[in-house]
Amino acid sequence: MTADRRLSLREEVILRALVEEYIRTAEPVASKQLSDQLSQIYGPGYGAATVRNEMAFLEEEGLIYQPHISAGRTPTDLGYRYFVERLMGESQLSLEEQRLIRHQFYQVQHQLDEWVRLTASVLAQALQSAAIVTSPRGTQQARLKHFELLALNDALALLVLVLDDGTVRQERLLLDTPTTQEELSRIATRFNARFQAATAQAVARRAEHESEYLDPNERIVVESLVRMLGQLDLLSPETFYHDGIVQLLRRDEFTHADPERIREVVEVLERSRFLPAIAPQVMESEGVQVIIGAENGSDALKDLSVIVSRYGVEGQVSGLLGVVAPRRMQYGRAIAVVRYLTQMLNDLLSDLYGPES
Repeated sequence: MTADRRLSLREEVILRALVEEYIRTAEPVASKQLSDQLSQIYGPGYGAATVRNEMAFLEEEGLIYQPHISAGRTPTDLGYRYFVERLMGESQLSLEEQRLIRHQFYQVQHQLDEWVRLTASVLAQALQSAAIVTSPRGTQQARLKHFELLALNDALALLVLVLDDGTVRQERLLLDTPTTQEELSRIATRFNARFQAATAQAVARRAEHESEYLDPNERIVVESLVRMLGQLDLLSPETFYHDGIVQLLRRDEFTHADPERIREVVEVLERSRFLPAIAPQVMESEGVQVIIGAENGSDALKDLSVIVSRYGVEGQVSGLLGVVAPRRMQYGRAIAVVRYLTQMLNDLLSDLYGPES
């Protein structure tokens, strides 16, 4: 079937009913079953013989197939694609669900890493499937907003680093000589004033000019700042969080699956190996993208679909968020959840990158 080919109204009614029934039951759909359902809704125009003939046509067009002789029909990737693009109704999250999600996010305001983790958790819980969220990254280098030094004991301190984009990192420092919290706070105050908005290279440059005046503990702090900022610069856009793999494996499709098949799916999701293949397409597109079955380019995920979207602030930072679920998913709801979380992150990042920040 060609991409611009349009089915007749009756063919579309039958295909939509078949896809929705298969999504609901996970069982191949028989013509008699569909005929009974549609006749009750639309009348005599959907008798058993008519539906059987139309289903045979849909099978010829590659939209449905018969898993084995005497079984009913199930949708193909092309059938799901036609359903998503032309037959699926619009879906919205309830106001109660929207309020619940917003409440969760506003409990972790201005904590970028927590926003990303929470997005993956909310996606997984809402859709009972695996969620993948990449950290937002931009073309700019990591810049220091401020840092804190906390005394853990006489010779051990915790360095808490905060970037301009809200990213937080921490590292334990083994000091050269024992010191107090008061002295650590003095060092932090002094260097925060000197290194604000500085990159790793700028911190190293400025520290070099006064290296002879730095005491051993100050030198350790500066070297740690340079190293941590440099490491953040090296993070790739594919730095990601995932959640919900267990929920995914509880779905009917995996109940009796081959253990090797399950291992392959888990490995691809945990290492996010499919993201490089879909990232260019998604980053160049607007709105929620639906990638069905074999379209995602990963043989391990050929029986799954990916609902994914780009989020961020135009020209500054961007990332991906999405869900990986069986092709037999509630596409309307999945799209609604991904769309809402995309807007949620867009709003939060817009506040973070607004004029005041």
